Amino acid sequence: MARTAGINTRTLRYYDRIGLLAPSSRTAAGYRVYTPRDAERLAFIRRAQGIGLSLAEIAEIIAVRGGGAAPCGHVRTLAEAKIAEIDARIAELEVLGAEMRRLAERARDVEPTCYRRSSVCAAIEESSASAP
Repeated sequence: MARTAGINTRTLRYYDRIGLLAPSSRTAAGYRVYTPRDAERLAFIRRAQGIGLSLAEIAEIIAVRGGGAAPCGHVRTLAEAKIAEIDARIAELEVLGAEMRRLAERARDVEPTCYRRSSVCAAIEESSASAP
């Protein structure tokens, strides 16, 4: 099953151990036996991770479904929270991008005289002096 899903066996066992996969039956020799339902669950886990959900969030969704309720409302709440996180991160990255553009300009401006200074890099040191 791990090979089919493109994951290593340790990951598969970990998902089993933390309850993301239903406990598998075992052969007399102790090998885990996975069903097509287990394969579907594993595919769900991989898709959910692919869109940015954590294992804890995936476990919450599985628990809601396991409790007999449709998890779509919970998923909507998770998605809205993720959207807020993404929007905040985008804003942080825009600020960082603007700072990097200013740094590149400063580096270009001080480059002709930088080798004469005793500092490591005047462009960075000047940027930290003018930072808020």
